[in-house]
Amino acid sequence: MSNESLLKNCTLFDPVRGIDGETVDIAVRDGKIVESVGPRATTIELHHRVVMPGGVDLHSHILGSKIGMARTMMPEYHRTDPVPRTDTTRAGVGAIVPSSFVIGYRYAQMGYTTVIEPAVPALKSLNVWEELADVPHIDVGLLPMFSNSMITYHYLQNDDPSGLAAYIAWILRKTGGMGVKVVNPGGTYAWAHGMNVRELDTTIPDWNLTPRQIIRGLVEAVESLGLPHPVHLHPNNLGKVGNIETTIAQLEAVRDLKGHGGRKHIIHLTHISFDSLGMLDEGVPEWKYVSSGGLELAKYANKKDHFTVDLGQITFGPAITMTGDGPFQFSLYQMTHNKWSNLSVDVELPGGAGIVPYIYSPRSPANAVQWSIALEYALSISDVWRCVMTTDSPNAGPFTQYPLVLSWLMSRDQREKWMERIHPFARERSTVSDIEREWSLYEVAISTRAAPARILGLPNKGHLGVGADADIAVYDIDPTKVDLAKNPDQIITAFSKSFLTMKGGAIVAKKGELASDGPRVVHTVRPRLDVTLWNRIDHELEELMGRYYVHSFHNYAVPSRYREGLEQTTEIVSESVPP
Repeated sequence: MSNESLLKNCTLFDPVRGIDGETVDIAVRDGKIVESVGPRATTIELHHRVVMPGGVDLHSHILGSKIGMARTMMPEYHRTDPVPRTDTTRAGVGAIVPSSFVIGYRYAQMGYTTVIEPAVPALKSLNVWEELADVPHIDVGLLPMFSNSMITYHYLQNDDPSGLAAYIAWILRKTGGMGVKVVNPGGTYAWAHGMNVRELDTTIPDWNLTPRQIIRGLVEAVESLGLPHPVHLHPNNLGKVGNIETTIAQLEAVRDLKGHGGRKHIIHLTHISFDSLGMLDEGVPEWKYVSSGGLELAKYANKKDHFTVDLGQITFGPAITMTGDGPFQFSLYQMTHNKWSNLSVDVELPGGAGIVPYIYSPRSPANAVQWSIALEYALSISDVWRCVMTTDSPNAGPFTQYPLVLSWLMSRDQREKWMERIHPFARERSTVSDIEREWSLYEVAISTRAAPARILGLPNKGHLGVGADADIAVYDIDPTKVDLAKNPDQIITAFSKSFLTMKGGAIVAKKGELASDGPRVVHTVRPRLDVTLWNRIDHELEELMGRYYVHSFHNYAVPSRYREGLEQTTEIVSESVPP
């Protein structure tokens, strides 16, 4: 079989190269985009269908102990969506938290080829790697958590930035991570004391440290290491009415810090539907006074360019909330009286996760406002390159609802139809109904492909230039023949099942039918430190873990037998970290 393919008559949307709906041919050889192929190449005639790079999801919970616990907690969801075995696929379940392999199937069917698991307790990385072997069709990256670690606090309190940077480098190398996740800095640690931390300058228990110092220290460490992806931030005060004030204060707290190599974007703010709750004038932090803070955050973003965001768009219907923000999850349990699980990892509180099933109701005033926040932001920001579409799956809704979210972004008519179905607070306490803007296919390609790949530091993803990975999504749309803004149902239909998905040059899905597993990798980074510093940290961490933790220093490293054949490592010379 030829290892060359030629996709003819593509209507291409490739924002990295400024291609906005041009008719082109795309040549593929050995899993890469090339200038041309030979006469024996397999030719695929696309008849002017929409072609984009494979989708890149930079924030979706798909792996780890929290996912396993969520599946166990909600067997009733599994019965609603059985997935039968076929000649090329295994039997499983879908719904809100699909089986591991069904996650890969459904992303491929939607034209997505790269997904980032954004919250990994370092101690449980082996479990994640074991599960990775069961997720087909997609490349994956992992973000270990650092902001509630006593070792992070040790280095911060001792004013030892080299030690902190080396600790991060050690964890990334030993566990196969690609970036740093910050969750409720100081707040999850306080949860061990039955508390939370809601403000930037509140001192956390046991330590003479504040969330402001934790965030700044971790951003400085990441930038000194030169990691491709900036700090991935879940801020304090999540889910609290009026928390837009805290969120902007946290972004402002790091604005003066210098990015590695002069890069502007030094922090990524995630799931803004939960971080950007406004409050009516003269109100108090109670749900009856909630309003959208999406426009306020967009105005701030249009003036300050040091951060990027993803949406965490509410989609209505059943969801399962899960996060390393244990105190927030307990407060959600107290509000809903639903099932609740708390997942601490001994005393290593980066794993202090909570899980609470939740149903977002269109008739709920609070949920209606939350729905409006991300839309208000996405339709008001001037630079879509800093805005990534997500649902924080499965927190605000499953990733399979992305086509519905796109219909809201691309069609004012669709937003108006939904406005009639949901609580009036969405109209009264946000500006969404006044916004005429509709995203184009080009902007969709930015937000779901080009921008997340750039933010993650994956140079071969998110575009189809020569040398790029041949991750390609084809959608059954001829944009010259249909006005998508006036036909939102066609948006949902087209983006729910790609006409064709290629992963590394191999066809993995066609018209919803799945092929055998294509080539896939796990993206990791390997910071290279001065040998003196590396020897110091290797010795020092064994002593510190013995002091603070009940588990062993030797429990962290994921053995090479789990990583071989999957891991694709980016070597980073971290010269900015002094020995």
